[in-house]
Amino acid sequence: MASSNYTVSDLIPRIQQNIDSMEYPMAYAFCKKALELEPQNPDILEVTGQVEMELELFAEARQHILNAIQQNPEAGYSKYMYLGQLSVEKEAIQAFEKGVSIMVNERSQQPDGSDEARDLSSKIASALCSMTEIYLTDCCFEIEAEQKCEEYLSQAQQADPENCEVYQLLASVRLSQTRNEDARAALQKSMELWINKELGDPAIPIYDSRLALIRLLLELSMFEYAFTVLEGLQKENDQVVDLWYLYGWAYYCLGEDENQPADERQGHWEDARDCLETAVKLYQIVGSDDEAMLEHAHELIATINTVVPPSAPEDEGDVGGDVELDFDDDDKDDAMEM
Repeated sequence: MASSNYTVSDLIPRIQQNIDSMEYPMAYAFCKKALELEPQNPDILEVTGQVEMELELFAEARQHILNAIQQNPEAGYSKYMYLGQLSVEKEAIQAFEKGVSIMVNERSQQPDGSDEARDLSSKIASALCSMTEIYLTDCCFEIEAEQKCEEYLSQAQQADPENCEVYQLLASVRLSQTRNEDARAALQKSMELWINKELGDPAIPIYDSRLALIRLLLELSMFEYAFTVLEGLQKENDQVVDLWYLYGWAYYCLGEDENQPADERQGHWEDARDCLETAVKLYQIVGSDDEAMLEHAHELIATINTVVPPSAPEDEGDVGGDVELDFDDDDKDDAMEM
């Protein structure tokens, strides 16, 4: 079929197919052709904005999403979710609120317990979590910030009481309120919902969410839980800088416990140094946007070296050159086995 004969009905499945295969430039080409044919079609405007977000064309994406909303403001929650991601502070909150309102209305029309109702409940909870995070960060100095966090998280728990993201975020809020015991309880509740699932189970949070979880666990001195999560992440992907940095930080924290025998503390610090040096080497190979993490890793290594001097260096070669990090020897013995 010649391109001049395409209709929007022909183009939509081609756009979706390329989105599904993450071929966003090709999807974008089809989007632009569809917009030439029907420039006010709200579905085409929305999917074009979605593709532009993937291509980091954020200004163009925002305009197309706003146009889609203008064409059909009271139906379709997803465009409000996209607008929330493309907005900041109160404007983002307003977009998410509108999307949640539409989802709640749609859910009320679905049979209780249906897959559609459960899917909408999960999306409602996630949107409420996004709104909470805005009040924890960009809008944290607003007078109503704490009240809104409580309100949104309460609604999220009601919408989807089995959503681990909700309880992990609740723990973050409780930690910010120095309610550490409540934070621990929330993290335990969050982890109970997925920690015993098989790798690949959709109930398990995404990798980055579990990295954020480890930071919370370390802040609350929940080291046993932290190592359990780290081991799962290591089995999934051991080529991540943050993974080895957090392993090193966890062992370093154990080494600071003055109630342990000196030889155990030394062992923890040696393990910490091994993990942190692995993080630094991996950083030099794959890179990372988090320069503060690299700086902290160097600081921790320097501190450890003053307490536990490193053994005579072996011929390490050019770290920045041909280093190959292969952790298949039981994945660094599961990070030196705690």
